[in-house]
Formats: sequence, structure tokens, C-alpha cells
Amino acid sequence: METLRDIFYTGIMSGQMRFAWMLPAVLLISVPIIAWVYFSYMKYRRWRIRYPVTSSLAKLPQVKRIRRPSRHFPMIIRLFVVIFAVLSAMRPQLGQTFERSTTQGVDIMLTLDISPSMLAQDFKPNRAEAAKEVLQKFVRQNQNDRIGLVVFSGMAFTQCPLTTDTAILEEFIEQVQIGDVLQDGTAIGDAIVTSVARFPDPDVPSKVIILLTDGEHNMPGYDPQTAARIAARMGVRIYTIGVGSTEPTPIPDPNRPGTYIRNIYNQIVYTKIDEDTLRDIANLMGGRYYRATDTNALARIYDEIGQLETHQIESRKFTTYNELFQYFLGVALILFGLELLSRFAWGRVIP
Repeated sequence: METLRDIFYTGIMSGQMRFAWMLPAVLLISVPIIAWVYFSYMKYRRWRIRYPVTSSLAKLPQVKRIRRPSRHFPMIIRLFVVIFAVLSAMRPQLGQTFERSTTQGVDIMLTLDISPSMLAQDFKPNRAEAAKEVLQKFVRQNQNDRIGLVVFSGMAFTQCPLTTDTAILEEFIEQVQIGDVLQDGTAIGDAIVTSVARFPDPDVPSKVIILLTDGEHNMPGYDPQTAARIAARMGVRIYTIGVGSTEPTPIPDPNRPGTYIRNIYNQIVYTKIDEDTLRDIANLMGGRYYRATDTNALARIYDEIGQLETHQIESRKFTTYNELFQYFLGVALILFGLELLSRFAWGRVIP
């Protein structure tokens, strides 16, 4: 907490002392007028003292008086009471100037597909682990933003709401596992709607969803186009990333390691990306569609998105003022009390 000395020194050195209300300053004109009238009267009175019988002065008892520096002292105190009271009413203030940089961050929802196809090993060690590593790096590089995480497969749920706590968010990303969502499938539409619902502040000018998937929408509920229009109405921009090699990739069976998922005809199921839908989703609100065929490409995509969604840093100066009227009022009250005491103690006669 700043002391009065600190406030006063800073304000005086920066030349930022001011009075918030100048109207009472008119009353200060009365101080020299009162002083002139008082001293003129006292001078006149000194020459006008008359004694009815001068011979009777010798008969007056001799008294001792307390020697005083000036008989005008009480009046001088009164004048200073007026001065300090008026200064207090004028609200003296000392200002301090600060320069503050305010960063307008971005709200970003990372929307991650965790369907079994993300276990495909065209990324090392697999798509899911490669995506998690890239997401954690992205979070570390965007610490001025609020970032959250939605995961989806046959349905979507919020793994972590928007937060600036990067350590917590990285931990949530690390804990993501294929199979966290019990229902298989790829519910891209529901994932978008769930992500949009996680933006609590409509006044944030930049809201972004980064959707990563390796499949195509195949679940009931919101279709991707309807979900994208909902996002557009809410002012949310969507970047979509299709992850996976250009060659058909079999989907590992999480229940039987070393084997692949087969359909009812005992045929191996391969991943398929609906690039047209992902491109349409991104273009609806000025986003962009990316295709990541390996881990390095995926990392570059997230870096590029981070650069596209830059945040403006605005630096501005502002001045805060500390009120000092209470100190002037305190001095006025002390002087007023001293003046009251002087009426009883100043120049009292001692027989």
C-alpha cells in the first residue's frame, strides 16, 4: 500500500497535481480581504483607545500577563482554517501515470475426433497420440488465449472448458484415450454444436473452433452443415483438419490388438475422410480446410492457424488520481481546535 509520502512525491515529480472542483477557489479571495480589514481595524483601534479618567490608571491593580508572541495569532489561525477548508473542498488530487498493454485474446475450442480409426498408425505412434502431442504444443504457444477441449466419436462431450490454465489443459489432453466415448461413430455435427455452446462470452470478437477428424459424419443428430450455420450465427469461425495419409488405412481393432476392424462381410474397414463436407464447414464462416498426411504437416497446420488468429495488443496510458482532501480537512480541524483553545488560554490574566 502506498504511503502519503509516496503518493505526494510521485505526483509532484510527475507534475500531475490537480483540483477536481475549482469553484470553491473563489472563497480564497476572501482571505486577503479579511486580513486587510482585520489589521486595518486593529491599527485604527489602537489609536482610538480612550480612558475616562487618566488619573485613575495609577489606582488599577498591577497584574502580570503571559507574554505572547502576537495578539494577532488567533486571527492568523482562523485565516489558515479558511484556507485549508477551502482547499479541502476543492478536492486536491495527485496523479500517477501508468502504461498498460492489454491483449485481446482469442477463444479457441479444440475439437478432437477420438473414434477407433484414430488408432491408425500412418502417424507415429498413431493418429491420436500424434494429435495430442501437437495440441499440447499449440496450447503452450498460445498462452494469451482461452482454450478448451471437446472430444467426440459417436457423441460429443466437453473434456475441458475454456481456460487460460495451460498446465491443466495439457493434462486433460494427455488423459484423452480412444474409447472414452462409448458410442462408436463420427458425430461431426454434434461436435460442432457442443463446441459452440462452450463459448460463454458473446462479446469476445474472435471465437474459433479447430476441428480434427479422420472420418466422415455417420451419426444422427445435427448434420455438419446445420451445425456450421449455427456456428456462423454465433460468430464462430471453424478451421477443419482432415488427418490421415492419402492411401486407404485400415482401422485397428482396440479390443484385439494387432488386428483390424472388419465389417459384417469380414472385410477390413478403411478410414475415409469426407473432405468436401469439411471444406464446406470451414468456408461457411471464413475458416479454412487443411489436410494433414503426417505429424509434421499437422504441426505446421496448427502453427499456421495460430498465426492467422493473431491477437491485437493495444498499449495505452492512463492516469489514476489519489484523493488528498482528507489531509487538508484534517489540518483545518486541528487549527480550528487550536483556535478554540487560544480563546481560553491565550493572554489570560494572572493576578
